[in-house]
Amino acid sequence: MIHWSPFEVVTVWAIGRRLALLLAAVAAYTVATWWLIRWLDLQVPDWGSAVEVINTVILGLLMGFRNRAAYDRWWEARGLWGQLTNDSRNLAAKLAAYVPAKVLDPSRVGDMLAGFAVALKDHLRGERSRLQNVPGFESEKEDPPHVPLYLSRKLFSLVAGWKRAGDIDDVTVWILDPHLRGLLDVCGGCERIRNTPLSPSYKALLRTGLVVNVLAGPWLAMSAFGPWSVLFFELACFFLLGVELIDSLVEEPFGHERDDLDLDRYCGTIRDGVAASLPLLGEVV
Repeated sequence: MIHWSPFEVVTVWAIGRRLALLLAAVAAYTVATWWLIRWLDLQVPDWGSAVEVINTVILGLLMGFRNRAAYDRWWEARGLWGQLTNDSRNLAAKLAAYVPAKVLDPSRVGDMLAGFAVALKDHLRGERSRLQNVPGFESEKEDPPHVPLYLSRKLFSLVAGWKRAGDIDDVTVWILDPHLRGLLDVCGGCERIRNTPLSPSYKALLRTGLVVNVLAGPWLAMSAFGPWSVLFFELACFFLLGVELIDSLVEEPFGHERDDLDLDRYCGTIRDGVAASLPLLGEVV
């Protein structure tokens, strides 16, 4: 049995409602076109094949590129959060193996590592990212403007302090460094996706093409299909407009919609992986 969260239900309802309204408008326009042609006895030229081929090729290229670009953004974001999961687990396991327990236990490194994912989630969603919202840091007085960077910097400082105190050697630092750098690499990659949307000019061109197709389509199809053009054109618009609506959600993968990444589950997985190797003081996410 499939269980949908409230956010998923709202998203599906919102997309379905918008699509239904658009299809209703298209149907009304197509019926009005058919009625106008019959009432005025207009002779609609049969441009059929050539126009249909040109229209299909142009819209197919535009929609294909749009869909691929939107999905690539979603897929890259998924890969980055998978990388964050792996780096967090690896770093926790290596810290537990290479750093003496008497040094590691009082350091709160586990809370910093698990909290980084929570802070990054809030940061990417545009919510008020505060250090006090991160489990384990509720009583902190500092209010850094970039919480993921703050936690990553504290992890780097912690490892550098252990090195200066002689608790770990150069080889251990070399082993830990790729995973420490990986945290900010993921943060930077996600910020690039969030801050660089698809070209507005390209999206405007595509949407203009969709509007022109909707306005011109019934006139071109009426001579070939007559009243049946309402059904055929409605079916074509269902896919064209539906893909455009879904792409507009998929290209922004860090929100709360059903098609967005489940960042809360990623954070829970990361926290469980870190907790398997390091002690945590914060409450469960």
